[in-house]
Amino acid sequence: MLKYINYLEETANTVKNQKKSSVIILIAIYLGIWAIALSVFWFFCSRLDAMGYSIMFFWILLPVTIFIISLFIGENIYFRKSKVLLSIFFGIMYMFAEYLTFSTKNMISFKKFNFPEFMMILVGSIISLLGMVIGFCIRRATSYSSKKSAR
Repeated sequence: MLKYINYLEETANTVKNQKKSSVIILIAIYLGIWAIALSVFWFFCSRLDAMGYSIMFFWILLPVTIFIISLFIGENIYFRKSKVLLSIFFGIMYMFAEYLTFSTKNMISFKKFNFPEFMMILVGSIISLLGMVIGFCIRRATSYSSKKSAR
């Protein structure tokens, strides 16, 4: 019996470690894409590329990345109680992406300080919360259908 209890404890610890690893990987993927977006702006974009960059990164790539990662977080049981804090993190990072690109370039050009667009935090957080809610609904639907098929 003692061996079985130790076995259960080891498997529970393995599952916890895998969840922590998965969360770290998801956040690292987002931060990597976020860093690439900033690098592309500063090293590869000219003045004429601003509209294309904005559409590609601020309207497509970063929101889709936030949504998909939040979908995985909502579908799995990551961050049970602090999902709202995680969505605020995504919102802040979304705001910083804009602030560290166009706003910073504007501040350098005109030698004037600009405050961040705090509304961008709300936009990024809403995208994240939407992904988490849809992920949660997917988890509920799959668990409901598996329970129904087991009967």
